[in-house]
Amino acid sequence: MRTHRFAVGELACTVISDGRLEFPLADFFSPENGAPQEELDRTGRTEVTCGYNCLCVATPDGLALVDTGFGRNFQGQGPERAALVGRLRDGLTTEPDVVVFTHLHEDHARGAAFPHAAGIAHADEVRFWSRSAARAPEEQRRPAREAIRRFGERLRTVEYGEEILPRVHAVEAAGHTPGHMALLLKSRGDRLLCLGDTFHDPLQLAHPTWCTPWDLDRERAVRSRRALLAWAADEKLLVHAYHLAFPGLGRIERRGDAYAWTPLKP
Repeated sequence: MRTHRFAVGELACTVISDGRLEFPLADFFSPENGAPQEELDRTGRTEVTCGYNCLCVATPDGLALVDTGFGRNFQGQGPERAALVGRLRDGLTTEPDVVVFTHLHEDHARGAAFPHAAGIAHADEVRFWSRSAARAPEEQRRPAREAIRRFGERLRTVEYGEEILPRVHAVEAAGHTPGHMALLLKSRGDRLLCLGDTFHDPLQLAHPTWCTPWDLDRERAVRSRRALLAWAADEKLLVHAYHLAFPGLGRIERRGDAYAWTPLKP
């Protein structure tokens, strides 16, 4: 169990690791998803190490948990790999008052068993998964619908640009899913941009057009990624990246037409 505490102005924040998994590079980046093979070969990489960094924020309206990880009963990768994730609850000292979903993929929503918490998700996200969601495979539809059903009337839908909680704002980041949203925390002149799945690996900063198989609208995902990376770099925002190495905090810098990640050491 790993935790890292920090502050954004008067907002007390904690990153809690839900664990991490390693995957073959080709599971994430391939010519079919916009990564030319010769460029993939030049990376010298064979694997992607994927972290799952959940964020707790103490707001004036109570404790907000941003994304919930896989959950303890996750079996989608087999029992040996399942033992490497589902660690979120070990790091929680109190139950959240509200759960904010950047989106409803299983690695963000399966650990959503908080029966007294309210839920928040973008309206387009809930609408998409509640209907046919024909563009997504069944293994994505099932956990999204489970989360929606589990929260029921406790789930509130929001729009981009809203202050969804005190000092927490919804930011457009659609493309990965139809209602994928980033979050901007603002307090006493400090800012934190929580990017969800805007990128999964620093390779997507060096190559912003590279997508993953889970980007449902690749063209829009690239537009969102470019816009958010440019904003974070130009305004020197502190960034929370859900899938990077723990604790997933760092800054983004321009490198010509691309970008680079500078992690903050816990």
